[in-house]
Amino acid sequence: MNAKKKINLIDQILERWEEGTCFYCGGILNGNMIDEDYDDMNSDTYCQYCGKDVDPYDEWDNNCLNAIEKVMKNERFTP
Repeated sequence: MNAKKKINLIDQILERWEEGTCFYCGGILNGNMIDEDYDDMNSDTYCQYCGKDVDPYDEWDNNCLNAIEKVMKNERFTP
């Protein structure tokens, strides 16, 4: 991957981190849904689009750094 693509991808990762959206798919988390879409059965950190759940207070920063590290080292992302 060339440097320009890496920078763009890192920028997208940081945008998701700042917005508090899902790192896996970029979807809106349950806690950020409007009232009629909010699901009481799931946590606020649950992504209704891909089914992942990342606690932003415990894992969010580490996941962001891990994603950036994978981009820098040209490692593949695994589901």
